[in-house]
Amino acid sequence: MSAIPNKVVDLLVSEIFRKNNVNIENAKSKLTDEQKQAIRDLVDELKSQVDTFVKESSSSTKE
Repeated sequence: MSAIPNKVVDLLVSEIFRKNNVNIENAKSKLTDEQKQAIRDLVDELKSQVDTFVKESSSSTKE
């Protein structure tokens, strides 16, 4: 199940970068440590929300 959130996040981030013509390698080198940590925290939060949603959906489908 943990692969689902990673795929969702990868898709969303890739699409946003593509739409804005962002070079990923250039963007990585310009981020501060605080910005990198904020992104990690956001990804962890999104992952948690997706996991919760998937679990709730699975349990409601079983009932």
